[in-house]
Amino acid sequence: MSATFLSAEDLKTQLRQHLARDLQAVNRILAEQLRTSSAFVSDITEHVSRYRGKQLRPMLLLLIHRMIAGEATAESRMLAAAIEMIHTATLVHDDVIDEADMRRHVATVHRRWNTETSVLLGDYLFSRAFQLAASTGDAEACRLIGLATNRTCEGELNQMAASLEDATSEIDYFRIVRDKTGQLFGLSCLLGSRAGGGNDAQQRTARRFGLRLGMAFQIADDVLDLNDSGDVTGKDAGNDLQNNRQTLPVIRAIQLVPKQDRPRITQILAEESPENLADHEEIQAGIRSARDTANALTERAIADLARFPVGPDRSLLQAIASFAVCRDA
Repeated sequence: MSATFLSAEDLKTQLRQHLARDLQAVNRILAEQLRTSSAFVSDITEHVSRYRGKQLRPMLLLLIHRMIAGEATAESRMLAAAIEMIHTATLVHDDVIDEADMRRHVATVHRRWNTETSVLLGDYLFSRAFQLAASTGDAEACRLIGLATNRTCEGELNQMAASLEDATSEIDYFRIVRDKTGQLFGLSCLLGSRAGGGNDAQQRTARRFGLRLGMAFQIADDVLDLNDSGDVTGKDAGNDLQNNRQTLPVIRAIQLVPKQDRPRITQILAEESPENLADHEEIQAGIRSARDTANALTERAIADLARFPVGPDRSLLQAIASFAVCRDA
């Protein structure tokens, strides 16, 4: 199978077909783990299940596992479900931090209920994820999950600090996205390699692939925040600007103009809606520069895959990397 010529819809279809049994098993595990006698908790977890979307991180774990070992196992499916719960927990907490009203075209938990419910739900999902991972009997997997979630939280804290200080360098930005998004991608790929019996070199390479892919994915997300309306992305448009967050396209847009023009660019970013930014060439130049960086990261991630066996799983991983920077949501 050649991934090079797949359209976005074709890729989604092939992924769903290729991983059908595995994803069904993962979703059964998620349903079992979140089953409760509390009607209130059931209502909230049912609502937040709509956040799942593409389930990209579980897919990465399963594809890496299959690429090395063939069919997925009960352990890899359980770890994939744990990863999805951790990701959902971070989304719930992110929406509180960002004061976001919408996620995947539905109301955020803190808007539908309240902030206290969101915080407790995020904690509940983290707790269930660690309990599920522990049930695999792999203590090292639990340690790796703990390390990655620590770094993810640290990335969020550093992003908040940069926003409060109103100054973000490129070095700051890349450190933040490596931790905030890259860590969970890297963890997914590392756990898939471990569960599949990958050797040390394969585990390191799988993690590096995930880190690079996650960083490219976040840069693309930051471009979408400037380029599209909430109708397209399913979440609040311009959220980064509203929260005084300097992302890579913003940093590049400011860098690419003479110093005397930088206050004007800052004012445009502060006052214009995302739909109107297309009228400003300086902003578009920053967006193009950020996209170029995301493309370079995906090329390096794809090069990492050359160390693994050729087959449909590797082709799909390559296709995911290729589409990470040209998606519309």
